[in-house]
Amino acid sequence: MEKQIKVTPLYFDYVLNRNYKVIIQVGGRFSSKSYNSEIEMAVNLASKDKYKLLVIEDLEGGLTKGYYAGLKDKIEQFEQDRAYSMIKSPVQITNLINKNMALFSGYATEQQKKAVKAIDQSKAIVVEEGEWLLYDDFVALIHQLRGGKAEDRKLTILMNPVNPDCFVNEMFIETPPDKVIAYFPNTNRPKVFEKNITTVFEYNGQTITDITKVLIVLSTHHDNPYLTIDQRASIEKLKETDNEKYLQLGEARFIRSTNVFFGEFKREIHVIEPFIIPEQWKRYRVLDYALDMLACYWVAVDYQGKAYFYKELYEDNLIISQASKRIIEMTNEPIYQTLMPSDLLARNKETGRSHIEIFQENGIYASVVNNRRIPGLLDLKEWLAVYETKDVQTGETYKTANLVFFSNCTNAIRCMGKILKDEKDPNDIADKPHELTHSVTAAIYFAAGRPRPPRMEVKKKQGNWMFETQSERNDLDIW
Repeated sequence: MEKQIKVTPLYFDYVLNRNYKVIIQVGGRFSSKSYNSEIEMAVNLASKDKYKLLVIEDLEGGLTKGYYAGLKDKIEQFEQDRAYSMIKSPVQITNLINKNMALFSGYATEQQKKAVKAIDQSKAIVVEEGEWLLYDDFVALIHQLRGGKAEDRKLTILMNPVNPDCFVNEMFIETPPDKVIAYFPNTNRPKVFEKNITTVFEYNGQTITDITKVLIVLSTHHDNPYLTIDQRASIEKLKETDNEKYLQLGEARFIRSTNVFFGEFKREIHVIEPFIIPEQWKRYRVLDYALDMLACYWVAVDYQGKAYFYKELYEDNLIISQASKRIIEMTNEPIYQTLMPSDLLARNKETGRSHIEIFQENGIYASVVNNRRIPGLLDLKEWLAVYETKDVQTGETYKTANLVFFSNCTNAIRCMGKILKDEKDPNDIADKPHELTHSVTAAIYFAAGRPRPPRMEVKKKQGNWMFETQSERNDLDIW
Protein backbone atom coordinates (compact mmCIF):
# COMPACT_ATOMS: atom_id res chain seq x y z
CA MET A 1 0.00 0.00 0.00
CA GLU A 2 1.36 3.43 -1.00
CA LYS A 3 1.98 5.82 1.91
CA GLN A 4 1.79 9.59 1.34
CA ILE A 5 2.85 12.49 3.54
CA LYS A 6 2.05 16.00 2.34
CA VAL A 7 4.50 18.88 2.00
CA THR A 8 3.32 22.49 1.87
CA PRO A 9 2.28 23.89 -1.53
CA LEU A 10 5.13 26.44 -1.51
CA TYR A 11 7.69 23.68 -1.04
CA PHE A 12 6.07 21.49 -3.69
CA ASP A 13 5.91 24.32 -6.23
CA TYR A 14 9.37 25.86 -5.80
CA VAL A 15 11.72 23.59 -3.83
CA LEU A 16 10.93 19.89 -4.21
CA ASN A 17 13.19 18.22 -6.80
CA ARG A 18 14.41 21.56 -8.13
CA ASN A 19 17.82 21.49 -9.81
CA TYR A 20 19.76 23.96 -7.63
CA LYS A 21 23.10 23.20 -6.05
CA VAL A 22 22.27 25.49 -3.11
CA ILE A 23 18.83 26.10 -1.58
CA ILE A 24 18.42 28.48 1.35
CA GLN A 25 15.13 28.41 3.23
CA VAL A 26 14.43 31.19 5.71
CA GLY A 27 11.25 30.53 7.66
CA GLY A 28 9.19 32.10 10.37
CA ARG A 29 7.38 30.10 13.02
CA PHE A 30 5.20 27.23 11.75
CA SER A 31 6.48 27.65 8.18
CA SER A 32 7.37 23.90 8.09
CA LYS A 33 10.72 24.39 6.36
CA SER A 34 12.38 21.57 8.37
CA TYR A 35 9.29 19.34 8.16
CA ASN A 36 9.24 19.59 4.36
CA SER A 37 12.97 18.93 4.05
CA GLU A 38 12.76 15.89 6.31
CA ILE A 39 10.04 14.40 4.08
CA GLU A 40 12.15 14.90 0.94
CA MET A 41 15.26 13.42 2.57
CA ALA A 42 13.29 10.40 3.83
CA VAL A 43 12.09 9.77 0.26
CA ASN A 44 15.64 10.17 -1.12
CA LEU A 45 17.09 7.69 1.38
CA ALA A 46 14.49 5.16 0.30
CA SER A 47 14.62 5.69 -3.46
CA LYS A 48 17.89 7.17 -4.74
CA ASP A 49 20.98 5.26 -5.76
CA LYS A 50 24.10 5.43 -3.54
CA TYR A 51 22.74 8.34 -1.58
CA LYS A 52 24.78 9.76 1.32
CA LEU A 53 23.21 12.61 3.27
CA LEU A 54 25.22 14.72 5.70
CA VAL A 55 23.22 16.69 8.27
CA ILE A 56 24.92 19.53 10.16
CA GLU A 57 23.15 20.31 13.40
CA ASP A 58 23.77 20.91 17.10
CA LEU A 59 23.98 17.44 18.62
CA GLU A 60 24.75 18.72 22.11
CA GLY A 61 21.07 19.42 22.79
CA GLY A 62 20.20 15.75 22.49
CA LEU A 63 18.55 13.72 19.74
CA THR A 64 14.95 13.94 20.91
CA LYS A 65 14.48 17.10 18.85
CA GLY A 66 16.02 18.62 15.76
CA TYR A 67 16.61 17.17 12.32
CA TYR A 68 17.59 13.68 13.49
CA ALA A 69 14.34 13.27 15.41
CA GLY A 70 12.35 14.75 12.51
CA LEU A 71 13.91 12.49 9.87
CA LYS A 72 13.41 9.44 12.09
CA ASP A 73 9.75 10.45 12.55
CA LYS A 74 9.17 10.79 8.78
CA ILE A 75 10.68 7.37 8.13
CA GLU A 76 8.32 5.96 10.72
CA GLN A 77 5.36 7.81 9.19
CA PHE A 78 6.23 6.17 5.85
CA GLU A 79 6.17 2.86 7.79
CA GLN A 80 9.70 2.06 6.62
CA ASP A 81 11.51 2.09 9.96
CA ARG A 82 12.00 -1.70 9.91
CA ALA A 83 14.25 -1.23 6.89
CA TYR A 84 16.57 1.12 8.77
CA SER A 85 19.30 0.95 11.35
CA MET A 86 19.27 4.02 13.61
CA ILE A 87 22.24 4.39 15.93
CA LYS A 88 23.24 7.24 18.19
CA SER A 89 27.02 6.80 18.48
CA PRO A 90 28.10 7.83 15.94
CA VAL A 91 24.77 9.35 14.98
CA GLN A 92 23.58 7.88 11.70
CA ILE A 93 20.56 6.38 9.96
CA THR A 94 21.22 3.60 7.44
CA ASN A 95 18.86 1.97 4.96
CA LEU A 96 19.66 -1.75 5.28
CA ILE A 97 18.26 -2.57 1.84
CA ASN A 98 19.98 -0.06 -0.48
CA LYS A 99 22.76 1.01 1.97
CA ASN A 100 21.87 4.70 1.71
CA MET A 101 22.73 6.61 4.86
CA ALA A 102 22.34 9.87 6.72
CA LEU A 103 25.29 11.01 8.85
CA PHE A 104 24.95 13.68 11.54
CA SER A 105 27.65 16.02 12.81
CA GLY A 106 28.19 19.26 14.63
CA TYR A 107 30.14 22.09 13.00
CA ALA A 108 30.95 24.48 15.84
CA THR A 109 34.57 23.52 16.54
CA GLU A 110 37.62 23.12 14.34
CA GLN A 111 37.73 19.45 15.32
CA GLN A 112 34.13 18.96 14.10
CA LYS A 113 34.90 20.79 10.85
CA LYS A 114 37.91 18.54 10.23
CA ALA A 115 35.74 15.49 10.90
CA VAL A 116 33.16 16.69 8.37
CA LYS A 117 35.87 17.38 5.80
CA ALA A 118 36.99 13.76 6.13
CA ILE A 119 33.52 12.48 5.14
CA ASP A 120 33.71 11.38 1.52
CA GLN A 121 31.14 11.14 -1.29
CA SER A 122 28.37 13.27 0.25
CA LYS A 123 25.58 13.79 -2.25
CA ALA A 124 23.49 16.12 -0.12
CA ILE A 125 24.14 18.34 2.90
CA VAL A 126 21.45 19.85 5.12
CA VAL A 127 22.39 22.56 7.62
CA GLU A 128 19.77 22.91 10.35
CA GLU A 129 19.43 26.32 12.05
CA GLY A 130 22.13 27.74 9.78
CA GLU A 131 21.92 31.34 10.99
CA TRP A 132 25.34 30.86 12.64
CA LEU A 133 27.00 29.78 9.38
CA LEU A 134 29.95 31.87 8.17
CA TYR A 135 30.73 32.45 4.50
CA ASP A 136 33.93 30.37 4.69
CA ASP A 137 31.88 27.51 6.17
CA PHE A 138 29.35 27.91 3.37
CA VAL A 139 32.05 27.61 0.69
CA ALA A 140 33.66 24.64 2.44
CA LEU A 141 30.35 22.76 2.54
CA ILE A 142 29.72 23.39 -1.17
CA HIS A 143 33.14 21.87 -1.90
CA GLN A 144 32.19 18.92 0.30
CA LEU A 145 29.57 17.84 -2.26
CA ARG A 146 31.50 15.25 -4.24
CA GLY A 147 29.34 12.14 -4.37
CA GLY A 148 27.27 10.68 -7.20
CA LYS A 149 25.83 12.59 -10.11
CA ALA A 150 26.17 16.37 -10.25
CA GLU A 151 22.39 16.85 -10.34
CA ASP A 152 22.03 15.04 -7.00
CA ARG A 153 24.56 17.26 -5.20
CA LYS A 154 22.72 19.79 -3.11
CA LEU A 155 23.41 22.01 -0.11
CA THR A 156 20.27 23.00 1.82
CA ILE A 157 20.45 25.64 4.53
CA LEU A 158 17.47 25.92 6.88
CA MET A 159 17.44 28.98 9.10
CA ASN A 160 15.39 31.36 11.18
CA PRO A 161 15.60 35.14 10.58
CA VAL A 162 17.32 35.85 13.91
CA ASN A 163 20.73 37.25 12.92
CA PRO A 164 20.52 40.22 10.53
CA ASP A 165 24.32 40.37 10.29
CA CYS A 166 24.69 36.79 9.03
CA PHE A 167 26.22 36.43 5.58
CA VAL A 168 23.02 34.88 4.15
CA ASN A 169 21.05 38.03 4.94
CA GLU A 170 23.74 40.46 3.84
CA MET A 171 24.87 38.57 0.73
CA PHE A 172 21.64 37.07 -0.57
CA ILE A 173 18.64 38.88 0.93
CA GLU A 174 19.72 42.51 1.37
CA THR A 175 21.10 42.69 -2.17
CA PRO A 176 19.06 42.70 -5.40
CA PRO A 177 18.05 39.24 -6.67
CA ASP A 178 19.25 38.06 -10.07
CA LYS A 179 15.83 36.58 -10.81
CA VAL A 180 12.56 36.85 -8.90
CA ILE A 181 10.32 33.79 -9.17
CA ALA A 182 7.56 34.85 -6.76
CA TYR A 183 6.71 37.90 -4.65
CA PHE A 184 4.93 38.25 -1.34
CA PRO A 185 1.26 39.12 -2.06
CA ASN A 186 0.57 42.79 -2.87
CA THR A 187 4.21 43.89 -2.45
CA ASN A 188 7.41 43.99 -4.46
CA ARG A 189 9.21 42.02 -1.74
CA PRO A 190 10.80 38.91 -3.30
CA LYS A 191 9.62 35.64 -1.75
CA VAL A 192 11.25 33.05 -4.00
CA PHE A 193 14.27 34.22 -5.96
CA GLU A 194 17.68 33.34 -7.39
CA LYS A 195 21.11 34.74 -6.63
CA ASN A 196 24.20 33.88 -8.63
CA ILE A 197 27.64 33.28 -7.12
CA THR A 198 30.07 34.07 -9.93
CA THR A 199 33.74 33.13 -9.78
CA VAL A 200 36.20 34.12 -12.54
CA PHE A 201 39.66 32.53 -12.59
CA GLU A 202 42.51 31.62 -14.91
CA TYR A 203 43.18 27.97 -15.69
CA ASN A 204 45.59 26.58 -18.33
CA GLY A 205 45.76 29.97 -20.01
CA GLN A 206 41.98 30.34 -20.22
CA THR A 207 39.56 32.55 -18.30
CA ILE A 208 36.98 30.36 -16.59
CA THR A 209 33.66 31.73 -15.32
CA ASP A 210 31.84 29.51 -12.84
CA ILE A 211 28.26 30.38 -11.83
CA THR A 212 26.44 28.71 -8.94
CA LYS A 213 22.73 29.44 -8.81
CA VAL A 214 21.31 29.77 -5.31
CA LEU A 215 17.57 29.50 -4.65
CA ILE A 216 16.29 31.53 -1.68
CA VAL A 217 12.82 30.85 -0.28
CA LEU A 218 11.23 32.98 2.45
CA SER A 219 8.32 31.14 4.06
CA THR A 220 5.80 32.05 6.75
CA HIS A 221 2.84 30.44 8.50
CA HIS A 222 0.67 31.71 5.61
CA ASP A 223 2.40 29.09 3.43
CA ASN A 224 1.34 26.25 5.71
CA PRO A 225 -2.32 25.28 5.17
CA TYR A 226 -2.14 22.49 7.75
CA LEU A 227 -1.95 24.63 10.91
CA THR A 228 -4.63 24.80 13.56
CA ILE A 229 -6.45 28.06 14.25
CA ASP A 230 -4.71 28.26 17.63
CA GLN A 231 -1.26 27.94 16.06
CA ARG A 232 -1.97 30.65 13.54
CA ALA A 233 -3.55 32.91 16.18
CA SER A 234 -0.46 32.65 18.40
CA ILE A 235 1.55 34.40 15.69
CA GLU A 236 -1.07 36.95 14.63
CA LYS A 237 -1.44 37.98 18.28
CA LEU A 238 2.11 39.31 18.16
CA LYS A 239 0.91 42.17 15.95
CA GLU A 240 -0.62 43.64 19.10
CA THR A 241 1.91 42.54 21.73
CA ASP A 242 5.31 42.61 19.97
CA ASN A 243 5.28 43.93 16.42
CA GLU A 244 9.01 43.37 15.82
CA LYS A 245 8.66 39.77 16.90
CA TYR A 246 5.70 39.45 14.54
CA LEU A 247 7.78 40.76 11.62
CA GLN A 248 10.39 38.15 12.41
CA LEU A 249 8.17 35.15 13.11
CA GLY A 250 5.16 36.09 10.99
CA GLU A 251 6.85 37.66 7.94
CA ALA A 252 10.30 35.99 7.95
CA ARG A 253 12.13 39.31 8.23
CA PHE A 254 15.58 39.79 9.68
CA ILE A 255 14.83 42.45 12.28
CA ARG A 256 17.65 44.70 13.32
CA SER A 257 17.94 46.30 16.71
CA THR A 258 15.33 48.86 17.73
CA ASN A 259 18.36 51.14 17.80
CA VAL A 260 18.35 51.32 13.98
CA PHE A 261 18.08 55.00 13.03
CA PHE A 262 15.90 54.73 9.93
CA GLY A 263 13.18 52.46 11.26
CA GLU A 264 10.92 53.55 8.39
CA PHE A 265 13.32 52.14 5.78
CA LYS A 266 11.84 49.02 4.16
CA ARG A 267 13.53 47.31 1.25
CA GLU A 268 10.27 46.39 -0.52
CA ILE A 269 9.18 50.04 -0.39
CA HIS A 270 12.36 52.08 -0.72
CA VAL A 271 14.21 49.89 -3.24
CA ILE A 272 12.96 49.66 -6.81
CA GLU A 273 14.23 48.21 -10.05
CA PRO A 274 15.98 50.65 -12.44
CA PHE A 275 14.02 52.20 -15.30
CA ILE A 276 14.79 54.71 -18.04
CA ILE A 277 14.57 58.17 -16.50
CA PRO A 278 12.72 60.79 -18.59
CA GLU A 279 15.04 63.43 -20.01
CA GLN A 280 12.87 66.25 -18.59
CA TRP A 281 13.45 65.28 -14.95
CA LYS A 282 15.99 67.31 -13.02
CA ARG A 283 19.16 65.42 -12.18
CA TYR A 284 21.42 66.13 -9.24
CA ARG A 285 24.77 64.91 -8.04
CA VAL A 286 25.50 64.80 -4.34
CA LEU A 287 28.60 63.59 -2.56
CA ASP A 288 30.28 63.02 0.75
CA TYR A 289 34.04 63.12 0.38
CA ALA A 290 37.00 62.13 2.53
CA LEU A 291 40.06 60.09 1.75
CA ASP A 292 38.57 57.06 3.51
CA MET A 293 35.51 57.09 1.19
CA LEU A 294 33.92 58.94 -1.70
CA ALA A 295 30.17 58.37 -1.68
CA CYS A 296 28.66 60.07 -4.73
CA TYR A 297 25.08 59.68 -5.98
CA TRP A 298 23.16 60.71 -9.04
CA VAL A 299 19.57 61.62 -8.17
CA ALA A 300 16.59 62.32 -10.43
CA VAL A 301 13.54 64.30 -9.29
CA ASP A 302 10.19 63.78 -11.01
CA TYR A 303 7.33 66.24 -11.57
CA GLN A 304 5.85 65.50 -8.13
CA GLY A 305 9.14 66.13 -6.33
CA LYS A 306 9.88 62.44 -5.70
CA ALA A 307 13.61 61.64 -5.66
CA TYR A 308 15.25 58.58 -7.22
CA PHE A 309 18.84 57.71 -6.28
CA TYR A 310 19.74 55.97 -9.52
CA LYS A 311 23.54 55.69 -9.70
CA GLU A 312 26.27 55.14 -7.12
CA LEU A 313 30.01 55.72 -6.88
CA TYR A 314 31.48 54.28 -3.67
CA GLU A 315 35.30 54.13 -3.57
CA ASP A 316 38.01 54.75 -1.00
CA ASN A 317 41.57 56.12 -1.13
CA LEU A 318 40.89 58.66 -3.89
CA ILE A 319 42.51 62.08 -3.75
CA ILE A 320 40.29 64.89 -5.04
CA SER A 321 41.69 64.88 -8.58
CA GLN A 322 41.08 61.13 -8.82
CA ALA A 323 37.62 61.45 -7.29
CA SER A 324 36.73 64.19 -9.79
CA LYS A 325 37.92 62.06 -12.69
CA ARG A 326 35.80 59.10 -11.56
CA ILE A 327 32.71 61.31 -11.14
CA ILE A 328 33.14 62.80 -14.61
CA GLU A 329 33.68 59.34 -16.12
CA MET A 330 30.37 58.16 -14.67
CA THR A 331 28.40 61.24 -15.70
CA ASN A 332 26.87 60.90 -19.15
CA GLU A 333 23.80 63.08 -18.58
CA PRO A 334 23.16 66.81 -18.01
CA ILE A 335 23.35 67.63 -14.28
CA TYR A 336 21.14 70.42 -12.98
CA GLN A 337 23.11 70.88 -9.75
CA THR A 338 25.97 69.24 -7.83
CA LEU A 339 25.68 69.47 -4.06
CA MET A 340 28.59 69.51 -1.60
CA PRO A 341 28.69 70.21 2.16
CA SER A 342 29.86 73.55 3.52
CA ASP A 343 32.74 71.99 5.47
CA LEU A 344 34.55 71.48 2.15
CA LEU A 345 34.91 75.28 2.01
CA ALA A 346 37.44 75.19 4.84
CA ARG A 347 40.89 76.25 3.62
CA ASN A 348 43.97 74.19 4.24
CA LYS A 349 46.30 76.12 6.56
CA GLU A 350 49.36 75.19 4.55
CA THR A 351 48.09 75.57 0.97
CA GLY A 352 45.32 78.14 1.51
CA ARG A 353 43.04 76.14 -0.81
CA SER A 354 39.74 74.48 0.04
CA HIS A 355 38.55 71.07 -1.12
CA ILE A 356 35.83 72.72 -3.21
CA GLU A 357 38.44 74.79 -5.05
CA ILE A 358 40.37 71.63 -5.92
CA PHE A 359 37.16 69.98 -7.13
CA GLN A 360 36.52 73.05 -9.33
CA GLU A 361 40.05 72.91 -10.73
CA ASN A 362 39.28 69.35 -11.75
CA GLY A 363 35.99 70.12 -13.46
CA ILE A 364 33.44 69.58 -10.66
CA TYR A 365 31.47 72.75 -9.86
CA ALA A 366 29.10 72.58 -6.92
CA SER A 367 26.54 74.41 -4.83
CA VAL A 368 27.27 74.44 -1.11
CA VAL A 369 24.68 73.06 1.31
CA ASN A 370 24.44 73.12 5.09
CA ASN A 371 26.27 70.23 6.72
CA ARG A 372 24.46 70.31 10.09
CA ARG A 373 23.79 66.64 10.60
CA ILE A 374 20.90 66.43 13.06
CA PRO A 375 18.52 68.79 11.19
CA GLY A 376 19.54 66.99 8.00
CA LEU A 377 18.75 63.59 9.47
CA LEU A 378 15.31 64.69 10.59
CA ASP A 379 14.68 66.11 7.13
CA LEU A 380 15.87 62.86 5.54
CA LYS A 381 13.47 60.86 7.71
CA GLU A 382 10.65 62.99 6.28
CA TRP A 383 11.79 62.09 2.77
CA LEU A 384 11.77 58.39 3.71
CA ALA A 385 8.36 58.50 5.41
CA VAL A 386 6.03 55.87 3.91
CA TYR A 387 2.64 56.85 2.51
CA GLU A 388 -0.07 55.24 0.40
CA THR A 389 -0.93 56.28 -3.12
CA LYS A 390 -2.76 54.86 -6.13
CA ASP A 391 -1.39 53.54 -9.38
CA VAL A 392 -2.83 55.88 -12.02
CA GLN A 393 -3.16 53.03 -14.53
CA THR A 394 -4.53 50.19 -12.38
CA GLY A 395 -6.12 52.15 -9.53
CA GLU A 396 -4.45 49.83 -7.01
CA THR A 397 -3.23 51.28 -3.72
CA TYR A 398 0.42 50.78 -2.85
CA LYS A 399 3.00 52.13 -0.40
CA THR A 400 5.90 54.35 -1.42
CA ALA A 401 8.05 57.26 -0.19
CA ASN A 402 9.37 60.53 -1.59
CA LEU A 403 12.90 59.12 -1.71
CA VAL A 404 13.66 55.71 -3.20
CA PHE A 405 16.77 53.89 -4.42
CA PHE A 406 17.45 51.98 -7.60
CA SER A 407 18.58 48.46 -6.65
CA ASN A 408 22.05 49.11 -8.08
CA CYS A 409 22.78 51.60 -5.26
CA THR A 410 23.80 48.69 -3.07
CA ASN A 411 25.91 50.55 -0.51
CA ALA A 412 23.30 53.23 0.11
CA ILE A 413 20.65 50.55 0.63
CA ARG A 414 22.90 48.59 2.97
CA CYS A 415 23.88 51.62 5.06
CA MET A 416 20.34 52.99 5.32
CA GLY A 417 19.14 49.69 6.73
CA LYS A 418 22.00 49.16 9.21
CA ILE A 419 23.07 52.50 10.63
CA LEU A 420 22.24 52.90 14.32
CA LYS A 421 21.25 55.74 16.61
CA ASP A 422 23.94 57.42 18.65
CA GLU A 423 23.84 56.02 22.20
CA LYS A 424 24.08 59.49 23.74
CA ASP A 425 21.79 61.34 21.31
CA PRO A 426 18.90 59.44 19.65
CA ASN A 427 18.51 62.33 17.17
CA ASP A 428 21.93 61.56 15.70
CA ILE A 429 23.49 58.56 13.96
CA ALA A 430 26.29 56.50 15.47
CA ASP A 431 29.76 57.21 14.10
CA LYS A 432 30.77 53.58 14.48
CA PRO A 433 31.08 51.64 12.33
CA HIS A 434 32.11 54.78 10.45
CA GLU A 435 31.87 53.07 7.07
CA LEU A 436 28.07 53.18 7.34
CA THR A 437 27.93 56.97 7.59
CA HIS A 438 29.12 58.02 4.12
CA SER A 439 26.08 57.14 2.00
CA VAL A 440 23.72 58.42 4.69
CA THR A 441 25.59 61.71 4.90
CA ALA A 442 25.42 62.17 1.13
CA ALA A 443 21.64 61.65 1.31
CA ILE A 444 21.47 64.30 4.06
CA TYR A 445 23.22 66.79 1.79
CA PHE A 446 20.73 66.03 -0.97
CA ALA A 447 17.83 66.83 1.37
CA ALA A 448 19.62 69.99 2.52
CA GLY A 449 19.88 71.14 -1.11
CA ARG A 450 16.08 71.60 -1.24
CA PRO A 451 15.74 69.93 -4.67
CA ARG A 452 12.87 71.16 -6.80
CA PRO A 453 10.75 69.23 -9.29
CA PRO A 454 11.21 69.99 -12.99
CA ARG A 455 8.94 72.37 -14.84
CA MET A 456 6.29 70.46 -16.76
CA GLU A 457 5.91 71.94 -20.22
CA VAL A 458 2.43 71.85 -21.77
CA LYS A 459 1.71 72.72 -25.36
CA LYS A 460 -0.29 75.91 -25.59
CA LYS A 461 -3.72 75.43 -26.98
CA GLN A 462 -4.57 76.82 -30.35
CA GLY A 463 -7.04 79.64 -30.47
CA ASN A 464 -7.60 83.34 -30.97
CA TRP A 465 -5.01 84.92 -28.66
CA MET A 466 -6.80 88.26 -28.79
CA PHE A 467 -9.89 86.82 -27.08
CA GLU A 468 -8.14 84.86 -24.28
CA THR A 469 -8.03 86.35 -20.81
CA GLN A 470 -4.79 86.85 -18.90
CA SER A 471 -5.77 84.11 -16.42
CA GLU A 472 -6.32 81.65 -19.26
CA ARG A 473 -2.84 82.42 -20.59
CA ASN A 474 -1.30 81.99 -17.13
CA ASP A 475 -2.94 78.58 -16.76
CA LEU A 476 -0.95 77.26 -19.69
CA ASP A 477 2.32 77.15 -17.72
CA ILE A 478 2.12 74.38 -15.16
CA TRP A 479 4.74 73.28 -12.66
